[in-house]
Amino acid sequence: MNVTERWNEPIFIVGAPRSGTTLLRNMLNRHPAITIYRDSDFYHYVYRRRRSFGSLSDLRNRQRLAKEYLSTRFVRRMPMDAQALEAELLAEGLNYKAFYLSLLRFYAQAQGKKRCGDKTHSALFTETLCEWYPGASIIHLVRDPRDVVASLLRLKWADQNVLGNARLWLRCNLAAGRSRHRPKYLLVHYEQLATKPEGVLRGICSFVGEAYSPAMLVPNQDPSADRPWLQRAEEPVTTERLGKWRQQLTVDQIALIEWLVKPHMQTFGYEPAGGLPSNLAIAKGLASALYDAVRRSAGEFPRIWYSLTGSTQLAKEEAAKERFRRRQLAAPASPEECP
Repeated sequence: MNVTERWNEPIFIVGAPRSGTTLLRNMLNRHPAITIYRDSDFYHYVYRRRRSFGSLSDLRNRQRLAKEYLSTRFVRRMPMDAQALEAELLAEGLNYKAFYLSLLRFYAQAQGKKRCGDKTHSALFTETLCEWYPGASIIHLVRDPRDVVASLLRLKWADQNVLGNARLWLRCNLAAGRSRHRPKYLLVHYEQLATKPEGVLRGICSFVGEAYSPAMLVPNQDPSADRPWLQRAEEPVTTERLGKWRQQLTVDQIALIEWLVKPHMQTFGYEPAGGLPSNLAIAKGLASALYDAVRRSAGEFPRIWYSLTGSTQLAKEEAAKERFRRRQLAAPASPEECP
């Protein structure tokens, strides 16, 4: 199979936030033949607004989309020639499928690689990706929901309630799991990646049709890692974060998580610890989730307005999101965020 044909076989890493998707992306990105984009956010900023941007067969629409999308940090932080990328998108992005693949291919070529892909939390987009690119590989990384929730609660920019974060885990994984019937879908457990990284990576390489490379286990520094949590994911793989929920979550918090996701935990291979939350604990959990949703909506109102209206002013929406994130980081820690 020649290089041109491999462009039509992109590799997509999907999963819930804090599931190790960035870690896996970094590992695959070190492969001599593979480059995985660091979350292009194409689903949110482009695909969901395709009606607003209009048909890309019209050059004016392509120009508008390219200008707005290339102005976002998601693109500017990546080591690419922006002018050359814009020219490529205008020439080849005649529809949304071609526009997306052109972006990923350009980034891979800039790194001297022959395989492209993306790391995305937009698992709702997975089935569309499979339809667009029948040869694409979907690598679904799943992690114990209790560890995911415990990790999210320690981040100021994430929701500060148990049920909201458990629902996020559920939503992302159920959406990605809809592609399980496809031959190019692979389910990977974070726990196995952390404990037996070489074995898991060998399996992934075989799945995507590439030879295993020991370089995938050698940490390096990616210039696009411009956030502390992205930089931590560049460190050597470790088992230190496995099962931290046992120390970081209370009995009530664990019970609430399992109350919401228990049937699906077992589907993905995780056993509940047991114990049902009291009606009072459920009521408090729901009230906390509702309060947090309202609080975030109020704080993020400018960004949410851009999103709900399908605005094509992508840089302005991103700037509003960044302002909210900075306010969150500056705020005192909530009780649930503390160890």
